[in-house]
Amino acid sequence: MIKFIGEVKLRNHRRVYYVDKFYRVEQVKPNKEQKTYSCDIPDKVVEYLYNKLKGRKIRPQDASTVLKPVAKNLNLPYTDGHQLDYYAQEVLVVLVALGKASLSKEGRAYFYTIA
Repeated sequence: MIKFIGEVKLRNHRRVYYVDKFYRVEQVKPNKEQKTYSCDIPDKVVEYLYNKLKGRKIRPQDASTVLKPVAKNLNLPYTDGHQLDYYAQEVLVVLVALGKASLSKEGRAYFYTIA
């Protein structure tokens, strides 16, 4: 069963769903309501990142640095580089949708404060 968790607005809107042990993040163009990208993230990855970053204000690159050493063990689709940065950002989006993090924008950069 698919459960809608919430929506997060970055440059493009993200809709977050929970589907049997993983979160699905769909990127949607705000004016077209057309899904352009979808990413499935196991719930264990979301919990891992939350536990490691609790109480910190970070950028997606910081989250990527935390995920990089365990990427293979967690069976992530990416193990380094900019793809891992994007993946880490989607994990952070899930945390915002769950209410475990807040989002702020400073200049062009997005920062996530983990509760």
